[in-house]
Amino acid sequence: MSAGTAVAPPDPIGSALWWRDHASSAPDAAMRKAGELLSSPDGELRALARHIAALAAVEQGRVRQAHRHARLGLAAARRAERWQLAGQVQLTLAWIELERGGVDASWANLRAAEPLLPGGEQGRAACLRGLLHCRSDQHREARAELTRALDLLRPDDRRWVANALMGRGLANLDAHRLAAAEADLSAAERVFAAAGQTARAAGCRHNRGFVAYRAGDLPRALRLYEEAVTAGLDVRSSPEALVDRAEALAAAGLATEARVVMEQAADRLAVCGRAGRLADTRLALAGCALRVDDLPAAVQAADSARRLFRAQRRPAWAALATAVLWQAKLRSGQCSRYSLAAARRAAAACADHGWTGAAAELRLTASGCAARAGMRAMSRKLLAQCVPLRDAAVAAPQHRALGWLAEALLAEQDGDQERLFAACRDGLRAVDGQVSEMAAFELRAHTAGLAAELGDLAVGAALRSGDPELVLRWTERSRAGALHRRALRPPVDARLDSALVRLRAAVQETRRVRDPKRALRRVAALEEQVRHRALLVEGRTRELPAPCGLGEVTAELGDSVLLSLCAHRGRLFAVSVVDEVVRLHVLGPESSAHAQAARLRHLLARQATGTAPSATPTFERGARRAAEELQAQLLEPVLPALERGRPLVVVPTGRLHVLPWAALPACRGRSVTVAPSVRCWLRAALDARAVDPAGSSVWIAGPGLDHAEREVRALHAAAGGRLLLGADATTERALSTVDGAEVVHFAAHGRFRDDQPLLSCLDLADGPLYAYDLDRLHRGPTTVVLSACDVGRSAVSRGDQLSGLATTLLGRGTATVIASVVPVPDERTAEVMTSLHAALRAGTAPAEALARAQAEHGESGFVCLGYGGAR
Repeated sequence: MSAGTAVAPPDPIGSALWWRDHASSAPDAAMRKAGELLSSPDGELRALARHIAALAAVEQGRVRQAHRHARLGLAAARRAERWQLAGQVQLTLAWIELERGGVDASWANLRAAEPLLPGGEQGRAACLRGLLHCRSDQHREARAELTRALDLLRPDDRRWVANALMGRGLANLDAHRLAAAEADLSAAERVFAAAGQTARAAGCRHNRGFVAYRAGDLPRALRLYEEAVTAGLDVRSSPEALVDRAEALAAAGLATEARVVMEQAADRLAVCGRAGRLADTRLALAGCALRVDDLPAAVQAADSARRLFRAQRRPAWAALATAVLWQAKLRSGQCSRYSLAAARRAAAACADHGWTGAAAELRLTASGCAARAGMRAMSRKLLAQCVPLRDAAVAAPQHRALGWLAEALLAEQDGDQERLFAACRDGLRAVDGQVSEMAAFELRAHTAGLAAELGDLAVGAALRSGDPELVLRWTERSRAGALHRRALRPPVDARLDSALVRLRAAVQETRRVRDPKRALRRVAALEEQVRHRALLVEGRTRELPAPCGLGEVTAELGDSVLLSLCAHRGRLFAVSVVDEVVRLHVLGPESSAHAQAARLRHLLARQATGTAPSATPTFERGARRAAEELQAQLLEPVLPALERGRPLVVVPTGRLHVLPWAALPACRGRSVTVAPSVRCWLRAALDARAVDPAGSSVWIAGPGLDHAEREVRALHAAAGGRLLLGADATTERALSTVDGAEVVHFAAHGRFRDDQPLLSCLDLADGPLYAYDLDRLHRGPTTVVLSACDVGRSAVSRGDQLSGLATTLLGRGTATVIASVVPVPDERTAEVMTSLHAALRAGTAPAEALARAQAEHGESGFVCLGYGGAR
């Protein structure tokens, strides 16, 4: 501000007026100047000082302090009989009351100020009047008044011109006129920037992010939010910005983290005196709680938001809060006639105010409740009210998908199978259109909730038909969608790379310090930075692969056996393909298979980590019994073919993705490939054949394992290639060396993270190599062997979406990953690896090579993921 101070007028009143005009662009300096002026004996100067302080405090987000300064300034102006100044201060007081949520007080101050304002400032009054209409959900009146304000304001009154543009943009946003909102907010951002008000310009950019969020463009929303902070938006003084960002994170599947941020924002809003924004925060919290099925918390937060919105006379937002409230109540089991009637009224009010997506979600939930209660006519009426969304050109993709879901449910009630499948196809196409813009793997994986619901509906209809080909087609259409789409290029982001480097250094620091608590807190903070930054990567994904036909599948299978599992309403089903014959099988309760799989994994892990000699037979018997029961439930349909020595390709479902299949008696010594989906398996086969078979081999040993260096030295001596040991085995060197290689072998400590699967890692010389790092590969190695405990596991979300180290490699073009899904004793690991690579060098297919190596050394913890066949 030294340059600004130099051009301020020399006379005290002129200088004070200059500071008042620049308080919003330099609030800290203006607050200091106000403190100096308050000691003046001149009453007008003291009034101006209070006005300057009020404007500066508003900019700093200290609304209570701003309110106090404005009231004292108004009193001082009246005592000094400076009536024009009194009107100007009272206009500021009206603005502050609006920020505080006091709509009535704001109107009262505006009306009192208007007669005292000079003609040139009537545009400011019109601007505030438009903002008040906007706050009261009177969007048409708000747009008209703000357009009038723009006609009245002088072009050089840039701050108020920008305020009017921003207000009109928000009015358009609340009226769901998204293109007009983007245009106004972009114009406001440019005017604020030209006026030197970088924080306000950044606020406009943030609001443009909210426009993108409303349009269903999550990647753009998150990027604009991040750019706003970089451009100068202070979330401490604007905590509502945290709420908007948290809402987008919740929509991206990070609901738990989003709730924490929202609760912090609510506390901050209370401290800042911004009670008017608390209602929005409570509503966002209710939405987060709904996403994680915390229904009591959702009811409490939505009810609180509804009361606050009503007190603020914001009927549109009160209608939305009421819809969320009844959504939570219905889902918690309150499905009486009274509840359904109340929910119908809430949905109608929501739709009347333009919240078509929320109205459709509530109607779909209410329709399900009505159908279960035998109220078929009510159920159909509610669904019919949702159907028009499918054809709404301006609706977000996920809202159009809701319309198609309603159409499919109506078709199900009518018994019209063809109409149901057509509706599900179109609904999934709408979701695919949204996912195609998402380069970040985690966003793609978590945007599958509605796709899973559509897919499950279609799978249920296919199962009722008894047609195994139809069941296979629809299970394939609805599973592992994030892996079906690959980013066109690896995500490149310098800030993500920098955050990963800092995270590795912080992890290393925890191993050197005596008291690691502080270092661990820094690790946690950097993990969040990495995770959030990874969501911001730009780019598009490749076209969705065409659904695979049965002929394509049987041609690739040859004499192998395919077993594709699926779950529907608590029961397991399977489609088998043996010698081009396709059959459908009922496999019994899903819970039984999950329980036995968990028991088997637990017992194998206990054996690997060591038990008392006397307990060993007990653990062995328990593991054998669990494996036999799993085999009887899962493999019985294909046992005759397996007994004839056929290889097995299995597509699991749910928690069976982490089953150590080699522990099942019929799979010992048998070639078993585990694939996320049939489409992934077929694409991995193409990946395996698309590379030079004489490509390089890379052998990498991480620190802290006694056998690792010996293991990779021996493998390198037998096969040649590149060897990375000791200080040479860094993440950057490893990534550059393995990119596009033929065979890569890692011997290192590994960790799988259930909570954040893309932070699963392998330990190298300079710290962990994360799944986020592997996602930077241009082309994954053809075959990757991970000689590290447990890193073959994946986190499984709705629609069998998989996330982890192994699936990241498959997503970057690796054809086959061999890794463990349970702990394996170090002394046996080296022996298994030696035998495995000897078979690979002899030309044996990876799945067959692994089967022989594990059978030879009595091991069963490794699985072959992806393709596993010969090229």
